[in-house]
Amino acid sequence: MSEGNRVDQLLEAIHQARARVYQIGNATPLESMVIEGVDQSIWVKREDLGPIKAYKWRGAFNAMACLTPAQLEGGVVAASAGNHAQGIALAARKLGTKAYIYMPKPTPLVKRKAVMAHGGDCVSIELIGDSFSEAQTAALEHAMQTGATFIPPYDSIDVMAGQGTLADEIFTSGEGPFDRVYVAVGGGGMASAVAALLKSSWPKVKVIGVEGVDQASMKAAIESGEPVPLDYVDVFCDGTAVTQVGKLTYAFCRDLLDEIVTVTNGEVSSAIKSHWDGLRVIPEPSGAMSLAGFLKHHEAGEIKPNEKVLTILCGANMDFAKFADVSRQAGINPQRDRSWRFKIPEEKGSLAELLTDLPAGVSIMDLQYGRTMKEPQRPLLSVDVPNLVSADFEKWIARNEKSAEDVTGHGATRFRVIPFTPSLFASPLFVEVEFPERAGALLGFMNAISSITSLCYFNYTYTGERVGRALIGLDFENDEELMSHRSKIFEQAGKTVRAVKEVLIDSLL
Repeated sequence: MSEGNRVDQLLEAIHQARARVYQIGNATPLESMVIEGVDQSIWVKREDLGPIKAYKWRGAFNAMACLTPAQLEGGVVAASAGNHAQGIALAARKLGTKAYIYMPKPTPLVKRKAVMAHGGDCVSIELIGDSFSEAQTAALEHAMQTGATFIPPYDSIDVMAGQGTLADEIFTSGEGPFDRVYVAVGGGGMASAVAALLKSSWPKVKVIGVEGVDQASMKAAIESGEPVPLDYVDVFCDGTAVTQVGKLTYAFCRDLLDEIVTVTNGEVSSAIKSHWDGLRVIPEPSGAMSLAGFLKHHEAGEIKPNEKVLTILCGANMDFAKFADVSRQAGINPQRDRSWRFKIPEEKGSLAELLTDLPAGVSIMDLQYGRTMKEPQRPLLSVDVPNLVSADFEKWIARNEKSAEDVTGHGATRFRVIPFTPSLFASPLFVEVEFPERAGALLGFMNAISSITSLCYFNYTYTGERVGRALIGLDFENDEELMSHRSKIFEQAGKTVRAVKEVLIDSLL
């Protein structure tokens, strides 16, 4: 299909979508924002004010509203790590169909609860795998086996058309025309529709896609000439963490986007702060990506003083725990968070053994350990204990009564003081381990290496992301043993966790 025919088809579909999407949601406003140090006219499209606090309801509902009565009777199936699932759930309840939603196991509980709140009895959630791609594979298999209709998160004209109604609202707002529009790119559905409609309305507008540095799947596709899978996808901006873009969205973005700018997690975090300072709103990381792209261009001097800029705040569904240090000091759940210091022998596998015995359902929020002169060793473990498993946890504590000390609220706990004695380290190897944020994911790696090496340092805290990161010190008897077992460590990592990187901290030893 030629570019002209493809764009015309999408524009017509967007016009048709107008008659559907407002059955479950209202148009969202545009607001002007002032940023300190930026002498620029900046407008923000507030998709966080939609019915699911993100734009995804538009595409999900439009695609499902296009189904025949027979298709609705047969149900729908989707894969999502959050916002698309909420849109599917909202649409399922409105249209009276059953939705089967496959989500990665590490999906934050806050997003799973939101899906059930929107869909109620019309929704069934299945947790599959550690990534979106695994969940999508399972969803497609479900569709093939049951005949349920698969609703893709982005690579569909009907889905893109629904997302395009937000661009229609921008055009009819009376605040345009805009010189530059920045839009976050995950799978590319919203970017495709926004670029198609706004360029047809304002031919001189520049539409710039924004991707994370370590999740730039659209940039990779355009550079390769076709959609290609990324070997690694960072999930700090989890709403845009897509391994491979769609064929349709690739074609639209290739032809319509004027540029793709990539931003770091630090730049996204700065943009979140700018939203708070300017509008008193806190977007999720992917929701702040478009502003991060503008700020990067502004800092580089690429914006003309008289240019009128629009950014799209595309979502605000963020787990409070993701506020890192702030959330840890405030307490993720002050009524349930408990911290304990345990006595364990200084021997291979002792820490892994302690964690293996932890009752199912108890979430590790923080783990601190450094080898010291004192014997036995005393790791510090902070946990979140849901009411449903509190009795099991108390029994576990009772079994470990002689070795457990309650240190909830102590200074060493709150400020993460991790003592260690470097002179006790023979030949240490420090690694940063990245693993799916779910029960048992890191424990598999620890058990696999317990016979190879002993732990001399451990530093982990929960951040609210779909992946966890820990700094682990592995100690060997001498340099020869380290070199002989080094390859085994990374081999086991490849089998059990997402990634392992060596960390050089010689200055501390």
